[in-house]
Amino acid sequence: MTQDKKISAHAYTVELRFSGNQLEPSEISDRLNLQPSNASGWSQSRSTGKRRHPYWAYNGKGEIGFQSEWACLEDGFEFLLKNLSSKKLEIIALARQFDGVWWCGHFQASFDGGPVLSPKLLTEIGGYEIPLSIDTYFSDEPSEMDEKTGADDN
Repeated sequence: MTQDKKISAHAYTVELRFSGNQLEPSEISDRLNLQPSNASGWSQSRSTGKRRHPYWAYNGKGEIGFQSEWACLEDGFEFLLKNLSSKKLEIIALARQFDGVWWCGHFQASFDGGPVLSPKLLTEIGGYEIPLSIDTYFSDEPSEMDEKTGADDN
């Protein structure tokens, strides 16, 4: 397996997310002066009938350097943190009022490797006083990253 194929076997998405019963997505947008990449008020799942809590999410879409998927998780978080650093105190305040999380989607087509974060980045993320959640998904289907690089597992 070449290095390109090994890298493309893993792709990452990163977001800052807030949720909570009292959350009003427009309030988060106003306080951070940012447009969310995704947001929703109270809604009901059609399949389960359960009510879904309001949430607000930001991934940096529209900013210079944005990628919908990252080959390297650290690069994705560095991009997001660079765009949010001037809003750190307000993000910390929001995380005390609502459920905040640094969210990562880890999309993998093989079981070798996975995310690696440097101590420096972990310290920076920890400075926001918000937990990090990494959700892992396995798929035999090529990701957007595979399509961009032309990589596959054959």
